[in-house]
Amino acid sequence: MINFVDYYIHYTERLRHINDAVKNSPQELIYQMEHQYRKRVNEIADFVMTAGPGRKLVMIAGPSSSGKTTTANMIVERVKASGANAVRLSLDDFFKGERKAPLLPNGVYDYESVYALDIELMHECMAALLAHGRCMMPRFDFSTKSPAPERYPLEIGENDVVIVEGIHALNSIITDCLPDDKMVKIYISVKQGIKEGDEEVISARQIRFLRRLVRDYKFRSSAPNRTFEMWPQVQRGEELYISPYKRTATVTINSIHIYEVNAIADKAIEILGQIGEDSPYYAEAQDYIKNLALFENLDERLIPADSMIREFIGQGALS
Repeated sequence: MINFVDYYIHYTERLRHINDAVKNSPQELIYQMEHQYRKRVNEIADFVMTAGPGRKLVMIAGPSSSGKTTTANMIVERVKASGANAVRLSLDDFFKGERKAPLLPNGVYDYESVYALDIELMHECMAALLAHGRCMMPRFDFSTKSPAPERYPLEIGENDVVIVEGIHALNSIITDCLPDDKMVKIYISVKQGIKEGDEEVISARQIRFLRRLVRDYKFRSSAPNRTFEMWPQVQRGEELYISPYKRTATVTINSIHIYEVNAIADKAIEILGQIGEDSPYYAEAQDYIKNLALFENLDERLIPADSMIREFIGQGALS
């Protein structure tokens, strides 16, 4: 495949400008952001479809809370709108299961490692899909924390697209055995923070943390202390298993939605306020609360139902 232009859109990063837009024209701000993001994703999907005949793999990788799943679904929608077919596969379905991951020096299982996945089975499925258009796919049961007992058949057509998303989708352990001319590699993450003057109020990594904090509290019954507790290991996994491979991407996507902190600030402050003074994370939580208070509130009901941000805040009003 020819190389796609490797760039990402950089949006305004000044808090004052964002707050002004939230106060004076919130719907226009949201529209412009959603339009630009969808346009970017559609360009990538269109590139995939014009890159030549035959079955194709779109490998989407990125750190935690970068928006991989919704963006993958957007590409699927665009490919289908063009008259072809596309399916999305999650690398999570190749997890070996609980206590079947490498051990860290402290005795904790490293579920962020690529070796927590059944790499041999993954290679088998990807190769079979490209060569024959069919494979028997595993399904991971998160309720039992183990692979489901039975696999299911997956078939694709001669010119169909398989969207493969997961934190390890660009890892050479996975991609080196696949034909490079049949792959488009995408790296997605929040690529900028928000500043006030020369001071960074919220960093790119902190925006992803806030996405995860709200999502895990709302959908996974995860207390904020738990999110803080897990975050260092998540960041360690990013440095070891994700960042080294982002330079191999065909294209990079900046997944920030510049209004998003305004939309989740109130809820995040409420969640962070549950962390007591006896917690080791109290001081950090208070720093977040202080900075989040600088953001004008944006009514999250204005955000479209198909926005990538809905991956983290859900479809209804936050409660």
